[in-house]
Amino acid sequence: MRTGLLCSLVITLTTPLACGGGADKKDEKKVEAKAETKSDETKTETKAPRARAQAANDLRMPAPKGRVVVLGGLNGELAATTAALKTAGAIDDAGNWSGGDLVVVQLGNVLGPGKDEKAVLALLDKLAASAEQAGGALYRLAGANEILNVALTFDGVSPKGFKDYAGEKPAGDDPRIDGLPKDRRGRAAAFASGGPVARKLAEQKHVLIVGDTVFAHGAVLEEHVKEGLDTINKAGKKWMLGEEAMMPNSMADMGPARSAKLRGGEPFCGGVEQVLSDLAVKRLVIQRGPDKSEASMCDGKLLRVGPVTGDASGGPEVLEISGDATKVVPVAK
Repeated sequence: MRTGLLCSLVITLTTPLACGGGADKKDEKKVEAKAETKSDETKTETKAPRARAQAANDLRMPAPKGRVVVLGGLNGELAATTAALKTAGAIDDAGNWSGGDLVVVQLGNVLGPGKDEKAVLALLDKLAASAEQAGGALYRLAGANEILNVALTFDGVSPKGFKDYAGEKPAGDDPRIDGLPKDRRGRAAAFASGGPVARKLAEQKHVLIVGDTVFAHGAVLEEHVKEGLDTINKAGKKWMLGEEAMMPNSMADMGPARSAKLRGGEPFCGGVEQVLSDLAVKRLVIQRGPDKSEASMCDGKLLRVGPVTGDASGGPEVLEISGDATKVVPVAK
């Protein structure tokens, strides 16, 4: 009686297995088969992990000790450049570096329609050396204007911009230069790949990472990361040095310096977030486009800085990054 009662309790409270003989082997096999099938389905549905970014070590600069200030296009305007650097706390009234360990990132388009291109280039060279000695840094990126000048496309260059380089001569016969109008040949000799100015521009990266921020003039897209950001930087450098005759595809309209895909009113924020994840950074900073557009997009993960001369989207400004905090600072006139 006790055995029958115990069996009834087991049947009621646990599982419908037979008493006395243990679990039915066929039922056990069915349960195991179902478990295996479910496991196999789970494996099939699991997506393969996304390939991580290719090596991006050469473009990573030392982490900043303090503030980072970002300047947009300078466009060959010395007064606007000086005012922006003063607002950033980078220089004193005499134009000397006073920023200590401040890091300044300039987003390209140093060149432009202004009449002071040569003076602006000389000022940045001087400040970069002084900043390094003081424990800070001044980094310059290649912008669309730098690439176009090395490609000898001089649209928008001021008369002074041609006059300043009129004395430059090519090292030898150069069919790229010989066919140009006479008043453009000096500038072409200076800026053509392998020329003295182009060789200095070659040191400017197309994509740069400082701390937890990635910088470019135009964009950093998933296809750029897939190609390899170090690869893009090296290709641009070799072309500007004259070691490669053909301009790389990554310097064209789809490249980091010239792509307009993130400058519109509705950038693809999912792509921005994927790039940031792949590069293990928090934000992307680019130059704002010429049309009226927001400075901060994608929940602050995409920041866009206007030129130091101001544009249709707003007056002259710089961007300050301090830890996790970012703010746009108007340039004091």
